[in-house]
Amino acid sequence: AVARRRVEDGFRFLKLKGGLDPDDDAERVRAVRRAVGEGVGLRFDANQGYTVESAARFLAATRDAGLELVEQPTPGGERTLLGTIDRASGVGVMADESLRSLADAFQIVRGELAEMINIKLMKVGGLRSANRIASVAVAGGLEVMVGCGDESALGIAAGLAFALSRPGIRFADLDGHLDLEGDPAASAVRLEKGYLYPSEGPGLGIGPATLD
Repeated sequence: AVARRRVEDGFRFLKLKGGLDPDDDAERVRAVRRAVGEGVGLRFDANQGYTVESAARFLAATRDAGLELVEQPTPGGERTLLGTIDRASGVGVMADESLRSLADAFQIVRGELAEMINIKLMKVGGLRSANRIASVAVAGGLEVMVGCGDESALGIAAGLAFALSRPGIRFADLDGHLDLEGDPAASAVRLEKGYLYPSEGPGLGIGPATLD
């Protein structure tokens, strides 16, 4: 029901969360595919919950669902496992918790451990660090997504500004503010028919006049 509602709101890509049970996760993915049809892109974030073996079982069970990518299927501290899954599957693997610093980015690129990375400003230390990591990733042939945690629209606005200002950034997963109540910076971004727009004000669009 939630997936259908988001599609009705204009979203053309949906990311599901899981990682506790690969069989239950696979059934959830298949159920969402049945609910939204073939015209919607599906992505899955296992949140470090799988072993290499359970990730393989999940990917085999969801092959017909047409997943575009699987994000951080294995523990973040064991980066080489990402490479094992990436080479064995036909689905792109994205590093998230395995990427916290510029040094991590170099290791992922050199080891060919993933096809994509998820840069979260709050995770990597802000805009300057994010810029450096994105440069390494793009130079190494990786696709880049700008992501977020559960955070204020102020943080989302910073992530959006970063995503819009950098070449080579293909994806943006900036929705951590949608369920936040009483956000004083809610006007920093605008969501219309599945598209996120920045404020037209200076900087990140936040100042005394816009804070509620």
